[in-house]
Amino acid sequence: MPTSERREGDRNANDQVLVAKTTRSGSDHNQYIWELRCGFCSYEYGANGSDFHHRKCPNCQGGAPGFRIEGQVR
Repeated sequence: MPTSERREGDRNANDQVLVAKTTRSGSDHNQYIWELRCGFCSYEYGANGSDFHHRKCPNCQGGAPGFRIEGQVR
């Protein structure tokens, strides 16, 4: 898995928090799904690691739909 300087707990400018980096393949080339949590409404979703810096919450900020997180019931 490629490394990134981002760590669990990091936040982007839209207050999306990195919860965990998974080993699941994302939809972008050579990307993995990262689990994110919205700092406003606590919604959890998956996103390509390469999208973290600009992601917005799909639940309360009108962001693009995220990947389903395994074990998540919504």
